[in-house]
Amino acid sequence: MNSKERVRLAFAHEEADRVPTFELTIDNPTAAHVLGRPTLCGHGGRARGLMRNRALIESTIAAYHQQRVQDDVELWQALDLDVYCQAAPVPREPLVPEQLSSVTWRFTDPETGQWTVTRHAPDSDTYDYVDSSLRQGGLPELARLTEALEAQEPSLEDWDFGPVDRILETLGQDRLVLGMADVELGSTYDWAETFLIGLIKAPDLIHRYLDVHLKRTLLLTQALLERGVDGMWGGVDWASNRGPLFSPRHYRQFVFPRLEQIVDLCHRFGAPYIKHTDGNVNSLLDDLVAAGVDAFHAIEPRAGMDIVQLKRDYARRLVLIGNVDCSTVLVAGPKEAVRAVTGALIRAVAPGGGYLLSTSNSVHPGVKPEYYLAMLDTARQVGAYPVR
Repeated sequence: MNSKERVRLAFAHEEADRVPTFELTIDNPTAAHVLGRPTLCGHGGRARGLMRNRALIESTIAAYHQQRVQDDVELWQALDLDVYCQAAPVPREPLVPEQLSSVTWRFTDPETGQWTVTRHAPDSDTYDYVDSSLRQGGLPELARLTEALEAQEPSLEDWDFGPVDRILETLGQDRLVLGMADVELGSTYDWAETFLIGLIKAPDLIHRYLDVHLKRTLLLTQALLERGVDGMWGGVDWASNRGPLFSPRHYRQFVFPRLEQIVDLCHRFGAPYIKHTDGNVNSLLDDLVAAGVDAFHAIEPRAGMDIVQLKRDYARRLVLIGNVDCSTVLVAGPKEAVRAVTGALIRAVAPGGGYLLSTSNSVHPGVKPEYYLAMLDTARQVGAYPVR
């Protein structure tokens, strides 16, 4: 049984030969530890920010994307993971940043003059938006951006699908390959305050902003599905550890109707849709199921997400993915604790299918390679069906 067959059985809520393994991204140092060399894998700030921006400035971005795909392919093959989640086209004409400091860049749209500032934090290897014209200009600036986006007609000609094709050629034969599609939310950026104020004071503007992004998302989603990806996942975070970033009522008004359109498109192709979010989203799970979402990741223990209870409540309605805590045991260990946590999780949730093992978010730079490898090793030892 290959990975693709194994995962499809899990999504059918059936038992395969063993519990499938899943990971959103794997950063250095784990990727470098496994491959024995520096890599461009993952969501870390060095790979996603520092090296990418350097490639943009030096006009070597094509080589950057090629190396990033090669590193991912080698890593997924070395770890024998069952699902690859990062199949995405890249812009043909990306914005080239202005270097403000060794770790800070400014991106400016030449047509609108709107700008963002990003920063890499070497100590934590994170890369974030730290300022923007939207943050400074508030709702009037969001209105100006929305009008500019509405005046543009999204086109597939603006995107290079070469990286997707290389992933499908190398990993797609026997592994499940996922593209990315979600409802765009400004509440996850540096201008979150503007977006949240807009939900109350300018709902029509927020609807327009979300719709113009959704139009492009649906175009790219259909292109990816036609190209052969096996499904889609959405990675926009909805919550903190205390609960959703804004009220469930507003999620039902602004987010779920658009999410349903993405999910329906996937289902027309016979492809599953997986929703990832950090935080405590217990109050949104019934809506998630009603929207037709097939699977839910990452199910953070420290955010009050009880995966055993979720298995009881949503056993045949929602595939569960994740839950090995990447904020505690995969950072601090020891190996014995990792093995105990992983084994207990598999025994509690895997019987009957409908479960894929992964971390409770991703293999971020703080995860110790030896602990992540212990998690995978335990999965191979304990996760053979029938699970005892």
